[in-house]
Amino acid sequence: MLSFATEFSVDANRTTADFLHAMVTWISGSPHTSLAADRLQEIQQKDEASVQSGNEKVQSLVSSSTDVDLAGIRYSRHDDDLEWLTTVVFSRTSSDAWVGIRVECESQHAAARLPSAKKPVVVRTVLDSLGGAADGPLPIRDQAHILAHADIDLAAKLIRGDAGCRLPIVYVSAQFQGGHLLDVNRLAADLSGMAHVVVEPNRPFSVRLQLEVDSENVYGGTIGIYWPEGGGRRAFFLGGEYSTPGHLAVAIKDEVRAALLNRRPIARCTWAYVRETASRQAIHSLKASGSKALEDYVKTFDQEIEAKDQRLEDAEKEIQRLHNELRKYEARAGTTSGGLLRLGRERDVYPNEVLCILLDAIEDAATRVPQDSRRQHVLASVLEANKLDGNPLEGHREQLKKMLRGMTTIDGKMRRELEDMGFSISEDGKHFKLVFKGDDRYTYTLPKSGSDWRGGLNAASDIARLLF
Repeated sequence: MLSFATEFSVDANRTTADFLHAMVTWISGSPHTSLAADRLQEIQQKDEASVQSGNEKVQSLVSSSTDVDLAGIRYSRHDDDLEWLTTVVFSRTSSDAWVGIRVECESQHAAARLPSAKKPVVVRTVLDSLGGAADGPLPIRDQAHILAHADIDLAAKLIRGDAGCRLPIVYVSAQFQGGHLLDVNRLAADLSGMAHVVVEPNRPFSVRLQLEVDSENVYGGTIGIYWPEGGGRRAFFLGGEYSTPGHLAVAIKDEVRAALLNRRPIARCTWAYVRETASRQAIHSLKASGSKALEDYVKTFDQEIEAKDQRLEDAEKEIQRLHNELRKYEARAGTTSGGLLRLGRERDVYPNEVLCILLDAIEDAATRVPQDSRRQHVLASVLEANKLDGNPLEGHREQLKKMLRGMTTIDGKMRRELEDMGFSISEDGKHFKLVFKGDDRYTYTLPKSGSDWRGGLNAASDIARLLF
């Protein structure tokens, strides 16, 4: 079972020898291996080599043609009931160099449970040894890309998927009060070699970007994953099922990893391609030398055919996996409106906000139409098909009432609670000025010292009625 896959660009000045040296460093540096660096020297000295020790085996293959220099490593290891196979391929042309990494885990026992997938150490080893290169306008690195105020065009291209990147874009929007939901550089380090973490500088940048991408950008602290070539997006909020920044980061990493598994690899970054190229070169060498060793010739030819068959089989598996993934998304889309409504310029400021407002309106409308009419049946059907476990609108109303009940002034504790809810607070003479989610359309004033204990509850009702 494929558990990890990625391809990323590396320094094109690096050679197959540099790559093999990095692989020796990676394998011999593992605390779980019995293969020391001196045992692995053979893979750096021969075009094709195999080294085995106990439950470990390393195969290497180096080949080249007029167009590309190739080197590949296959490292297999048996641990208890599990068999791990890591394949790493280096592919360099005159213009660029890429590394493809694929990790597979198979159970040798029906009852064995496959471990949860993790980013392999070899990704970090490759980046440290060979260095990341450009992927479209962004370099491969372990730090976040912080956008400058003048980078609107770049941000728009990244979100539209036409920037020329291979890796997905994890776009971190600015919160309404400034800052970001999580540690962007830590997230970038965790996703290095898998995705670019791109960070917008502030809220005004988000507002300007909205006009350029027809409101497709996430905003207000939301984090979105955008796929190259317009492959869609997935948005993540802090709240609901992601209660902490840590949980949010894990969800983002899992989403990126799962998506990369279902992506067809770059052909030149696969073991089958290295084997095919090596076989082809061997055939050319035999022909050029006028060899009469028919048996060797046929054997080499058969290896090329086998490599092509393996590539075809791998391609068919990838196509089937992609079809299965497409069906999942189509099934998921079938549970929604399927594009029935266009949201216009208003977007969620917390999870399911727009949906809840629409459902509330539909529920109210359902009480105002004739009994057993077509309208009632349609409205009831929509409500039934879009049930939510909890209504965040009602939750926000109750939270606001709880905070402001008996309020006479805004103290430090209440200020923090209101800010966590999305309000920015400033002082304006004898009043506090509250702005919800940075939108000046939703501005409210509260007295600094209220004389009526019911004033806070009344204010909560007024605000809740207009916002929630």
